[in-house]
Amino acid sequence: MNTLTQPIPVTSTPLSRIVAPYLLELRMELLRLLRTPAFALPMFLLPLGTYVLFAFAVAGEAVAKDHDTGRFMFAGFSLMAVTMASLFACCPNLALEREQGLLTLKRAQPAPPGAWLTAKIGAGVVSGAIAYLPILVIAAVTGQAHLTATQLAAMSAVFIVGTLPFCAFGVMLGSLCSGSAAPGFANLAYLPGLYLSGTFFPLPQAMHFQTVFWPHFHLNQLAFAAADVTKFRWIPVEMALAALLGFSFLCGMVAYYRLKQRG
Repeated sequence: MNTLTQPIPVTSTPLSRIVAPYLLELRMELLRLLRTPAFALPMFLLPLGTYVLFAFAVAGEAVAKDHDTGRFMFAGFSLMAVTMASLFACCPNLALEREQGLLTLKRAQPAPPGAWLTAKIGAGVVSGAIAYLPILVIAAVTGQAHLTATQLAAMSAVFIVGTLPFCAFGVMLGSLCSGSAAPGFANLAYLPGLYLSGTFFPLPQAMHFQTVFWPHFHLNQLAFAAADVTKFRWIPVEMALAALLGFSFLCGMVAYYRLKQRG
């Protein structure tokens, strides 16, 4: 039989070679974030510092006497840590790379499609976990959160997974804004939700209607539900989950359309 007519054997690519480019992109993205003081210092120190200040110095007696106050403050500052770090890990850098044409360069390189985007989202999740870990350790050691180990583990899982909607939010903002304007727009879009969602303090009855429009509120509801804290739960778990999924999908579609049209 002529060797030219023999079928060419198909060899499968090892899984390690498929995963390696994604891991490399993720490593480079994390190194860049951690080596940027303008990102690392406020993202990792601000939530921890404010939690220690309010939970121990300002409201220390109230937290010690009222378990619900301790749980409310722990959830609020934990949410701030994971969401702020994940949002800002994705938004400004993406806007700057898009503006400088680096995304076009990456598309021309022999790398898996979407590896850079996967790396940014992965870096956002890891950044949120790093920002949250010190708060978790302090709350667990001091007992100021007034939660069992099982409750802390359940809330932690929700907070880490809850970084994904804010990563999608950051990618959307980064795809729409210029590199110089992205941090300002990110603050403008993110910070009002921390206060208007009732994350840090109870809101007046007249303002309750607007809390459902903020993703911060829905993530907080899922965290309280995971820890079985009933006092601060206002909506069903299914509604909070559907709202976060819809928010993530909307942000993802806007970012996809924008990046596809203009890069």
